[in-house]
Amino acid sequence: MPSDGLSIGYTQPTFATRQDSIEQAVGRLIQHPQHVRIKKLLFSVCHGTWENESTVLDSVSMGSLVDIVLGRYTTLSQCRDSLHKKANSLNRQKAYIAISNVILYYLRDIFVPQVPRAPSTDQQVANLSASVQSLAKSELYQSVIDVLSKSNELDIIKTFLGYLGQAPGKIADTASTDLLSLVQSAHRQAPTPLQLKQHLMAILKNQSSPAQSQAIARTILRAFRPLYISANTPPVVTSPDSLTTLEQELAQKCDVHQVRVLLYSILYGPYADSPLQREILRTKTLRALLQETFEYCPTYGDFESKLTILAHCLETSDGINRALKVMLVSLYRYYTKDKGASS
Repeated sequence: MPSDGLSIGYTQPTFATRQDSIEQAVGRLIQHPQHVRIKKLLFSVCHGTWENESTVLDSVSMGSLVDIVLGRYTTLSQCRDSLHKKANSLNRQKAYIAISNVILYYLRDIFVPQVPRAPSTDQQVANLSASVQSLAKSELYQSVIDVLSKSNELDIIKTFLGYLGQAPGKIADTASTDLLSLVQSAHRQAPTPLQLKQHLMAILKNQSSPAQSQAIARTILRAFRPLYISANTPPVVTSPDSLTTLEQELAQKCDVHQVRVLLYSILYGPYADSPLQREILRTKTLRALLQETFEYCPTYGDFESKLTILAHCLETSDGINRALKVMLVSLYRYYTKDKGASS
């Protein structure tokens, strides 16, 4: 084997399934003498930022990075272009071009065209969510997207947006997430400019390039400014007692599970009862979902439009229809009670 440790030295077997091929490729990449450099290059391509900290790299599996690459690129040529572009931007270009070629060698057979299959439940959810998000675009969010999308550092910006609301240092997979979803999620997690700044400062503490990271943070703050300037609608005032009354009213008039499904859909995209969605919904109480909804939808108009759009994307049933009608009436009174009290 050459001293640079980049020799391939094995014959790729024929695999029974694509998943077998992926697992075999991941195993070979993990076992390769240059596996650390391989992971660094993949991490940079997937998350848009270079990472040298072993604790951060160790928190991400080689398999998850390969999954992101395979989800982002449909052909080996696209994958090669991305890897080589990243390698050519680094100080040790020749070394990382060689690393790129090692990765491409092990992944080459995975890009062979596959027999079309019906999309999985999770993929159907993702497709529905993308459709709903396109309908839900507002001029306000579009202005933020327009500013961010013009940046040459869009991949890093998306990574920062993915970090918002999560524990510092946690890796967020933003490769396959559209910019609108990330902006909306970040706005939910930081409804005031102070909260956004605090989140970004927490993220900066874990970045290896302070100057570049500060510039990214300033770009995000600048782009989000119109959201806070235009947010002149007073928030819905909630209290434990008032939420208890609302919970009781909903429980008396319809199936609470269907209410939770509809609220989940407003906040996180259409609910299709996938295993992952069931697990997330299990951790969300009705009260927590209501509180998040009031924060996400500051006016009844926001709530009504999102609820009715999402309802069309769910499998209709008598329970869902009943919950929809009850929610439109019950939450309308809740949204207007503060307005009536102050007039």
